[in-house]
Amino acid sequence: MKKEIGEIKFPIWLLGDSNPKNWENILKVPFDSRHPIIHNIWTPIIDIIQEQIFIKCKNRINTKSIYIRNAIEDARFKPKSNILNWSREVTHKVNTLSESIIKYNPIFIFSFGSFSFEFAKRALFENSNKRYIYWGAKNLGAEFRRRINNFDSNTTNLIPLLHRSIAGGKFVQSHEYFCDRSGVNYFEIVGKSIADCIVANKNKFNVFID
Repeated sequence: MKKEIGEIKFPIWLLGDSNPKNWENILKVPFDSRHPIIHNIWTPIIDIIQEQIFIKCKNRINTKSIYIRNAIEDARFKPKSNILNWSREVTHKVNTLSESIIKYNPIFIFSFGSFSFEFAKRALFENSNKRYIYWGAKNLGAEFRRRINNFDSNTTNLIPLLHRSIAGGKFVQSHEYFCDRSGVNYFEIVGKSIADCIVANKNKFNVFID
């Protein structure tokens, strides 16, 4: 399984959790479209983003250029959720991601789930490291709203999204916890919010199909 796909210079990055250990010798790339989880956590969001951008800009995001990788490759080295201080190996991977961010300066990093969000926070040298168990749907949702509302096209914006919880048995709660409202659709709220940021800054960075 490849470590990464897409163009690292592209303004949009997707950061997953880790390679699916039962399938990494079969799947070819991170977020391989043959794996069902991608269609539970990302496809509905990008579909809404594309719709909104087409309506407002008569264009679409060049999804083939989106840079995609996982936080770590081997899931066996993923720290337990209640551990604050990570191993030297995982910390090295955090530092490697940090170097890439500094070099290529993406505008968006969309992280999926609690571990990849905390991983990216550390790579961006954000203060107050936390045990990633802290980042449940409610806290991720609060961070999403804060970060979207403070979006800055001149820097890297880490935007947390949900991972498996949105496709699990408590998916209804995940919609409501993340959005802090009852009866809402997480995919619609997230997709429209991201699209609004892109449309508002369409002349500042190019993510569209030429």
